[in-house]
Amino acid sequence: MEVGVRPRLDRERILDAAESIARSDGVGKLTMRRIGAELGVDPTAIYRHFRNKQEMLVGLADRMFGTLPPLDPSLGWRESLKAELRYGMQRYRSHPELAMLLAVQPDNTPNLQVIAETVLARLAERGLSPEDSARMFQIIENHVVGAGLYYTLIEHADDPRLDDREAMRRAYALLPADRFPHAVATAPHLFPDLDESFDFGTEIILDAIDRIAANGSGTTTTEERT
Repeated sequence: MEVGVRPRLDRERILDAAESIARSDGVGKLTMRRIGAELGVDPTAIYRHFRNKQEMLVGLADRMFGTLPPLDPSLGWRESLKAELRYGMQRYRSHPELAMLLAVQPDNTPNLQVIAETVLARLAERGLSPEDSARMFQIIENHVVGAGLYYTLIEHADDPRLDDREAMRRAYALLPADRFPHAVATAPHLFPDLDESFDFGTEIILDAIDRIAANGSGTTTTEERT
Protein backbone atom coordinates (compact mmCIF):
# COMPACT_ATOMS: atom_id res chain seq x y z
CA MET A 1 0.00 0.00 0.00
CA GLU A 2 1.31 3.48 -0.88
CA VAL A 3 2.50 5.72 1.93
CA GLY A 4 -0.25 8.09 3.00
CA VAL A 5 -3.06 6.04 1.45
CA ARG A 6 -5.69 5.12 4.05
CA PRO A 7 -7.05 1.58 4.21
CA ARG A 8 -10.37 1.12 2.46
CA LEU A 9 -13.34 2.00 4.64
CA ASP A 10 -15.54 -0.99 5.40
CA ARG A 11 -17.85 -2.27 8.12
CA GLU A 12 -15.04 -3.86 10.12
CA ARG A 13 -12.94 -0.68 10.22
CA ILE A 14 -15.99 1.30 11.33
CA LEU A 15 -16.75 -1.22 14.06
CA ASP A 16 -13.09 -1.23 15.12
CA ALA A 17 -13.27 2.54 15.65
CA ALA A 18 -16.66 2.33 17.38
CA GLU A 19 -15.41 -0.38 19.73
CA SER A 20 -12.30 1.65 20.58
CA ILE A 21 -14.44 4.67 21.49
CA ALA A 22 -16.96 2.56 23.43
CA ARG A 23 -14.23 0.91 25.50
CA SER A 24 -12.40 4.15 26.28
CA ASP A 25 -15.24 6.63 26.68
CA GLY A 26 -18.46 4.61 26.81
CA VAL A 27 -21.22 3.96 24.30
CA GLY A 28 -22.81 7.30 25.16
CA LYS A 29 -19.92 9.06 23.38
CA LEU A 30 -20.50 7.17 20.15
CA THR A 31 -21.62 9.41 17.32
CA MET A 32 -21.12 9.13 13.59
CA ARG A 33 -19.11 12.36 13.75
CA ARG A 34 -16.82 10.93 16.44
CA ILE A 35 -16.30 7.72 14.49
CA GLY A 36 -15.57 9.70 11.34
CA ALA A 37 -12.98 11.76 13.20
CA GLU A 38 -11.41 8.58 14.57
CA LEU A 39 -11.09 7.20 11.05
CA GLY A 40 -10.23 10.50 9.38
CA VAL A 41 -13.22 10.32 7.03
CA ASP A 42 -16.35 12.32 6.40
CA PRO A 43 -19.03 10.95 8.79
CA THR A 44 -21.47 10.61 5.89
CA ALA A 45 -19.20 7.91 4.44
CA ILE A 46 -20.26 5.63 7.30
CA TYR A 47 -23.80 5.58 5.95
CA ARG A 48 -22.61 3.69 2.89
CA HIS A 49 -22.00 0.74 5.20
CA PHE A 50 -24.70 1.19 7.87
CA ARG A 51 -28.15 2.58 7.18
CA ASN A 52 -28.21 4.47 10.47
CA LYS A 53 -26.62 4.65 13.88
CA GLN A 54 -28.99 2.02 15.24
CA GLU A 55 -27.79 -0.54 12.72
CA MET A 56 -24.16 0.30 13.50
CA LEU A 57 -24.80 -0.12 17.24
CA VAL A 58 -26.45 -3.50 16.68
CA GLY A 59 -23.38 -4.58 14.72
CA LEU A 60 -21.13 -3.35 17.53
CA ALA A 61 -23.23 -5.09 20.18
CA ASP A 62 -23.13 -8.34 18.22
CA ARG A 63 -19.37 -8.11 17.91
CA MET A 64 -18.71 -7.28 21.57
CA PHE A 65 -21.18 -9.85 22.86
CA GLY A 66 -19.96 -12.54 20.49
CA THR A 67 -16.79 -13.35 22.38
CA LEU A 68 -16.43 -16.66 24.19
CA PRO A 69 -14.29 -17.31 27.27
CA PRO A 70 -10.99 -19.17 26.90
CA LEU A 71 -11.57 -22.60 28.40
CA ASP A 72 -9.43 -25.59 29.23
CA PRO A 73 -10.46 -28.20 26.61
CA SER A 74 -10.16 -30.90 29.25
CA LEU A 75 -13.13 -29.49 31.15
CA GLY A 76 -16.32 -31.49 30.92
CA TRP A 77 -19.59 -30.15 29.52
CA ARG A 78 -20.86 -29.00 32.93
CA GLU A 79 -17.90 -26.85 33.97
CA SER A 80 -17.53 -25.50 30.43
CA LEU A 81 -21.18 -24.51 30.21
CA LYS A 82 -21.11 -23.01 33.70
CA ALA A 83 -18.15 -20.80 32.74
CA GLU A 84 -19.81 -19.79 29.47
CA LEU A 85 -23.04 -18.76 31.22
CA ARG A 86 -21.19 -16.67 33.80
CA TYR A 87 -19.14 -15.05 31.03
CA GLY A 88 -22.31 -14.32 29.07
CA MET A 89 -24.00 -12.69 32.05
CA GLN A 90 -20.96 -10.50 32.69
CA ARG A 91 -21.05 -9.28 29.07
CA TYR A 92 -24.40 -7.65 29.81
CA ARG A 93 -23.08 -6.00 32.96
CA SER A 94 -19.98 -4.70 31.18
CA HIS A 95 -21.84 -2.95 28.35
CA PRO A 96 -25.30 -1.95 29.66
CA GLU A 97 -26.26 0.33 26.76
CA LEU A 98 -25.42 -2.32 24.18
CA ALA A 99 -27.03 -5.01 26.35
CA MET A 100 -30.37 -3.24 26.30
CA LEU A 101 -30.10 -2.73 22.55
CA LEU A 102 -29.20 -6.33 21.77
CA ALA A 103 -31.87 -7.72 24.10
CA VAL A 104 -34.65 -6.34 21.89
CA GLN A 105 -33.14 -7.59 18.63
CA PRO A 106 -34.02 -10.90 16.99
CA ASP A 107 -31.56 -13.62 17.92
CA ASN A 108 -30.27 -13.90 14.37
CA THR A 109 -27.15 -11.75 14.41
CA PRO A 110 -23.99 -13.66 13.39
CA ASN A 111 -22.28 -13.86 16.77
CA LEU A 112 -25.46 -14.66 18.68
CA GLN A 113 -25.85 -17.60 16.31
CA VAL A 114 -22.32 -18.74 17.19
CA ILE A 115 -23.14 -18.53 20.89
CA ALA A 116 -26.35 -20.50 20.33
CA GLU A 117 -24.41 -23.20 18.47
CA THR A 118 -21.88 -23.41 21.29
CA VAL A 119 -24.52 -23.85 24.00
CA LEU A 120 -26.54 -26.32 21.93
CA ALA A 121 -23.36 -28.32 21.36
CA ARG A 122 -22.84 -28.56 25.13
CA LEU A 123 -26.39 -29.85 25.56
CA ALA A 124 -25.97 -32.40 22.80
CA GLU A 125 -22.69 -33.47 24.38
CA ARG A 126 -24.58 -34.26 27.58
CA GLY A 127 -27.06 -36.34 25.61
CA LEU A 128 -30.12 -34.14 25.22
CA SER A 129 -32.35 -34.61 22.22
CA PRO A 130 -32.78 -31.71 19.77
CA GLU A 131 -36.21 -30.97 21.26
CA ASP A 132 -34.96 -30.94 24.84
CA SER A 133 -31.88 -28.97 23.81
CA ALA A 134 -34.12 -26.30 22.29
CA ARG A 135 -36.26 -26.10 25.43
CA MET A 136 -33.25 -25.91 27.71
CA PHE A 137 -31.53 -23.37 25.49
CA GLN A 138 -34.49 -21.02 25.95
CA ILE A 139 -34.32 -21.43 29.72
CA ILE A 140 -30.58 -20.75 29.66
CA GLU A 141 -31.07 -17.65 27.52
CA ASN A 142 -33.76 -16.35 29.89
CA HIS A 143 -31.43 -16.97 32.85
CA VAL A 144 -28.39 -15.23 31.35
CA VAL A 145 -30.12 -12.32 29.64
CA GLY A 146 -32.65 -11.75 32.42
CA ALA A 147 -30.04 -11.76 35.17
CA GLY A 148 -27.60 -9.69 33.12
CA LEU A 149 -30.16 -6.98 32.36
CA TYR A 150 -31.57 -6.96 35.90
CA TYR A 151 -28.13 -6.65 37.47
CA THR A 152 -27.23 -3.93 34.97
CA LEU A 153 -30.33 -1.91 35.86
CA ILE A 154 -29.57 -2.12 39.57
CA GLU A 155 -25.90 -1.28 39.21
CA HIS A 156 -26.48 1.70 36.92
CA ALA A 157 -29.64 3.11 38.50
CA ASP A 158 -27.68 5.52 40.71
CA ASP A 159 -29.99 4.68 43.60
CA PRO A 160 -28.14 3.21 46.62
CA ARG A 161 -31.40 1.89 48.06
CA LEU A 162 -31.52 -0.78 45.34
CA ASP A 163 -28.28 -2.31 46.61
CA ASP A 164 -28.93 -1.89 50.34
CA ARG A 165 -29.74 -5.50 51.06
CA GLU A 166 -29.70 -5.10 54.84
CA ALA A 167 -32.32 -2.36 54.66
CA MET A 168 -34.55 -4.51 52.46
CA ARG A 169 -34.16 -7.46 54.82
CA ARG A 170 -35.09 -5.26 57.79
CA ALA A 171 -38.18 -4.05 55.95
CA TYR A 172 -39.34 -7.65 55.49
CA ALA A 173 -38.41 -8.63 59.04
CA LEU A 174 -40.65 -5.84 60.38
CA LEU A 175 -43.74 -6.93 58.45
CA PRO A 176 -46.69 -8.12 60.59
CA ALA A 177 -45.88 -11.77 61.31
CA ASP A 178 -49.54 -12.77 61.36
CA ARG A 179 -50.00 -11.63 57.74
CA PHE A 180 -46.51 -12.36 56.37
CA PRO A 181 -45.18 -15.31 58.41
CA HIS A 182 -43.01 -16.73 55.61
CA ALA A 183 -41.60 -13.38 54.58
CA VAL A 184 -40.63 -12.61 58.18
CA ALA A 185 -39.11 -16.06 58.74
CA THR A 186 -36.95 -15.87 55.63
CA ALA A 187 -36.09 -12.16 55.93
CA PRO A 188 -32.48 -12.76 57.12
CA HIS A 189 -31.80 -14.75 53.96
CA LEU A 190 -33.63 -12.66 51.36
CA PHE A 191 -31.84 -10.54 48.73
CA PRO A 192 -28.61 -12.55 48.56
CA ASP A 193 -25.53 -11.48 46.62
CA LEU A 194 -26.38 -11.20 42.92
CA ASP A 195 -23.44 -13.29 41.74
CA GLU A 196 -24.22 -16.02 44.25
CA SER A 197 -27.84 -16.01 43.11
CA PHE A 198 -26.82 -16.35 39.47
CA ASP A 199 -24.46 -19.24 40.23
CA PHE A 200 -27.16 -20.97 42.30
CA GLY A 201 -29.63 -20.65 39.42
CA THR A 202 -27.02 -22.00 37.03
CA GLU A 203 -26.47 -25.06 39.21
CA ILE A 204 -30.23 -25.73 39.23
CA ILE A 205 -30.29 -25.58 35.43
CA LEU A 206 -27.26 -27.87 35.15
CA ASP A 207 -28.87 -30.36 37.53
CA ALA A 208 -32.02 -30.30 35.39
CA ILE A 209 -29.95 -31.01 32.26
CA ASP A 210 -28.36 -33.98 34.02
CA ARG A 211 -31.78 -35.27 35.09
CA ILE A 212 -33.24 -34.98 31.60
CA ALA A 213 -30.21 -36.65 30.06
CA ALA A 214 -30.39 -39.52 32.55
CA ASN A 215 -34.16 -40.06 32.50
CA GLY A 216 -35.16 -39.13 28.98
CA SER A 217 -37.16 -36.25 27.59
CA GLY A 218 -38.21 -33.44 29.90
CA THR A 219 -41.42 -33.04 27.91
CA THR A 220 -44.46 -34.10 29.91
CA THR A 221 -48.15 -34.14 29.14
CA THR A 222 -50.85 -32.49 31.24
CA GLU A 223 -51.92 -35.91 32.57
CA GLU A 224 -48.36 -36.72 33.66
CA ARG A 225 -48.06 -33.46 35.58
CA THR A 226 -51.32 -33.98 37.49
